Parts: sequence; C-alpha cells; structure tokens
Amino acid sequence: MKKNLKNYNTETITSHSGKNPSENHGIPAPPLYRTSTILSPKMDNYRNRTGKYTYGRNGTPTSDSLISAISDLYKAEGCILAPSGMGAITIGLMSVLKAKDHILIPDSVYGSARRFVQEEFPRLDIEFEFYNSRDLDHLEALIKNNTKAIYIESPGTYTFEIIDIKRVVEICKKNNLKSLIDNTWATAIYFNPFNFGVDIVIEAITKYISGHSDIMMGVVLGNNEDLIALQRWSKNTGNYVSPDDIYMSLRGLRTLPLRLKKSSQNSLKIAKFLEAKNIIKTVFHPALEQHPDHELWKRDFKGASGLFAIEFHDNVYKEAIDIIADNCKIFGIGSSWGGYSSLLSTMKVSENRNLKSSYVPTGNYLRIYTGSEDTEDLIEDLNVGFEKI
Repeated sequence: MKKNLKNYNTETITSHSGKNPSENHGIPAPPLYRTSTILSPKMDNYRNRTGKYTYGRNGTPTSDSLISAISDLYKAEGCILAPSGMGAITIGLMSVLKAKDHILIPDSVYGSARRFVQEEFPRLDIEFEFYNSRDLDHLEALIKNNTKAIYIESPGTYTFEIIDIKRVVEICKKNNLKSLIDNTWATAIYFNPFNFGVDIVIEAITKYISGHSDIMMGVVLGNNEDLIALQRWSKNTGNYVSPDDIYMSLRGLRTLPLRLKKSSQNSLKIAKFLEAKNIIKTVFHPALEQHPDHELWKRDFKGASGLFAIEFHDNVYKEAIDIIADNCKIFGIGSSWGGYSSLLSTMKVSENRNLKSSYVPTGNYLRIYTGSEDTEDLIEDLNVGFEKI
C-alpha cells in the first residue's frame, strides 16, 4: 500500500503509513533489519555508493518505515530519528545555530533543554536569552543582529503556559529567523505546527508515539533546507537509533489516536474533579475555562493531552502531597509520561525559571499524567489520599 497518505486524516495515516507490502512479500508490517554491514553486489557499486542503503547507521527499511509514517502524520517532507527526546532537541537546535549566534528560549522550557542551553551554549560561544511566553509584546525587542531563531514550547513545561504561536511565527518571518517547537504534549493529532508556519518540529517519541513507557526516542521534522540541515547534523554526529526501538515505536504509532483520546478524556475529568478541592489553589490545564490561556488553546489546538499539574494552597505542606501520592495504588510515582499508565511527580519549578516575571507556584506542586485506565478508578485512587489529609 505504497501511496501518498498525506491527504488523509490522522487516524487513517497512523493506521496505514510506513507500510510497503508490495516490496515485502505482501506482509503489511515492515521487516525488522538489525545490521551494520550492507553488502554491495560489485566493488564499483560500493565505491560510488549506488545502493539505496549503504551502512546500518545511515538507514534501513526499518527506519524508513517510521520516518515515512511520522512525516506523513505531520505532512512534512521528512524527519530525523534521535535516541531520545532530548537528543531530538539538541539536533534541532544545533542544525540552525553556530558560534556567535543568538537564540531566544521561553522561560517555561523543558528543564533538560534549559540545562543544555545553559551549560553547553557558553562553551560553544552561542548566546541565548529567555523570554516570557505570556509577554510577547517585548519579544521582538529581544532580537539582536545575531539572533538566528526563536524556540517555542507550548504548553510550557510544569505550569502549562500557551504561547501565541501565530504571533511568534510572524515575528520570525518578519526578522528572517528560524522557528523551532517542542510539540510533544499535543502531538500531530492535536496540533500541527507546520500548518502555522513553524520551520522545525520536535517530538519525544518516548511519550505518546511509543506509548508504552519502554522506549527512549525522539524525532525532528523539517522541510527543504531545514531538513537538509537536520540530516547533515544527524549524520555528522553519528546519531543512531536501535532498529528494535524503531519497530516498537511504529507499532505504538498505530494506536496513537485511541490512546491519546482516552488519556485526554481522563485528564479533563480529573482536572475538573481536582478543581473542586478546596485545598488546591490552581489547576494548570489549558482545556479548563479558568486557565488564563484557555481561549488561545481553544483557537489553535484540537485537544489536550493527559499531562497537567496542580498547585496547593500555601498552607498545605509537602507531607500532605506525600500522603496523596503514597496512598495511590494506580497512579505510579515517576518521571516521563505518554504511556498507558498514570503517573505522579513533583519538582521545584523555581529551579527551572530565570525570569522574575514568569509564574512560579508558591504552594506545593504536583504534576499529574493520566493514562488509559478507567476514569472513576483514577478519581477514587486520588480520593483515598485526599480523605486521609
């Protein structure tokens, strides 16, 4: 079924893209190739690299299947696979930046991306500056002669600020800058940045695409010269992803719309349940009407994923949060998200902020991910802890 699927809806694309049974003895699932060596029929073929595949690190039919599927999903020209979501972020950044360049980063950016920028960019002689994602009136004033790109993450990590992506893209095009976005939270199902003019799109396959919390992988997508730059950086840095992980991620992709829908439904119902708790000050969920960026989210996004957070009132101590988490039987305590099982985690948001104008919770913070379990079971699981405090 090798056909152009980019005109189909996402549910159809996830079911059928990345397959080529006509070249695989009629078998719809792509083969799993584990190899480093790829033989050439003649020395002249080897010398001139005339074969489609030349070395395992440079690609096989297995990697091509996932690349084709995700590219179809985003309606992009192509993409690069990375061994982690963080690896995808670094590939995206380094494909557009060099020494003496300058980039603007949202202050609500993912913590590991912040650490990479703060620890590695000074050594690479790359300048950076953080901006408040809710204060775009001052964003253009931060642009310098050597600014090359603006990075976007929406919603923002931890406190879920929604950025006006249309406005950021307008600023980028006006000033001849590249735009990059981490789109892991929404995936292509709920938001396609290419439809908004974003140049480079990053997603952690670790999360929703693989969907089973057992794989580390990322993807970076681009078109035209952006794709060429991504491919160059990836090849020159020896970037490689396990074929087994690729195969499993492609299998996970098939059920992405179903899993994401259930995760989304769970998150919204549980967010509304938590909204009614008098010990909770704020529920950071953009699909809730009380969220300060709700109208912006509603304008641009088709849905909300299963990740959100809550802030307790200042007089609720961390021991109370521990009671809630420790008494849960369904919610696990751990990092990551996007899988089929629900998770709780906490962190000091203040350690991941640089600007005084950014929102930092004063009360204790709890991040919540809702997976595919029964909604009522999840609510009852949380209720056990709430009743104890």
